[in-house]
Amino acid sequence: MRKTINLAAAVRAMADRQAADLTLQELVKAYAVASLADSDLRLRKWTDAFGHESAWRITSEHLETAAQAMLEIYKPSSVNRDLSALGSVYRWARDRRLSPRGFRSPTLDVRRYDEGIRRVEITDAELQALRDRALGFRDRRFGVFVSLLMDTGARKGELLDRSWAQVDLERCEITCPTTKTGVPRILHFRPATADLIRRVYRTHKPEALLFEGRVPGQRIDYKKAWATLVADIGRPDLHMHDVRHAVAAALLRSGTTLAVAAQVMGHDPAVLARRYGHLETGALRRAQEQAWAATN
Repeated sequence: MRKTINLAAAVRAMADRQAADLTLQELVKAYAVASLADSDLRLRKWTDAFGHESAWRITSEHLETAAQAMLEIYKPSSVNRDLSALGSVYRWARDRRLSPRGFRSPTLDVRRYDEGIRRVEITDAELQALRDRALGFRDRRFGVFVSLLMDTGARKGELLDRSWAQVDLERCEITCPTTKTGVPRILHFRPATADLIRRVYRTHKPEALLFEGRVPGQRIDYKKAWATLVADIGRPDLHMHDVRHAVAAALLRSGTTLAVAAQVMGHDPAVLARRYGHLETGALRRAQEQAWAATN
């Protein structure tokens, strides 16, 4: 028997859907549990200020005022990331239909602050030293973590939040269903890293985190291990995120276009162009020079 659907009834049901009556604090707690987000400290600033307010009545003007006050203490880059963390909460609520129909995240109308561009040069030898030294830590998983950072160019949280169910060792892939940009993506790593993972991890459960701490469901942050690692190779100034910049730069120097590199990195193409556009220009010129040589 052929199935039918009452579209009019479905539309009425959508119109009658009521938003969840949540305070911002309740919404943030629900989000943190569901997403295992590493943003508790960033979100705590917003819940301290607006935690008891309805999540749906907070306006961009409220956030703009708070952000301006935060600039007296925090760097523009930190305030921008605090806004992005709150934006992720509202995006999560929208995707689960917790927000009112037609609701627009107040974070979208708050201007981001000019934070400048951090430019750090890392040589190939230093990158190799990071990989090699990380393998010598007592927690062998740290070596896996650093290798994955360098293979994938992923954000720290994109790796630390992953469960074994999202890891495919045969295909050398990790699935990230949620990312900073809100677009799911696949992280690709080297076969050598897959072999390392097999050696380091003897057993694992699908629901367990790849980098799980002593408490099930809670991840390791590796901040102390990273500080030791960069000190040991003589580059205490290096941040974890600098590895991501190095991967992006290597992609563009190899001739990869900004559009493709943005997809690989899970990045906003406009931001990538602002930071690395000069590298793509060089790659394009080399490609054109090669074409000229081929026609002579």
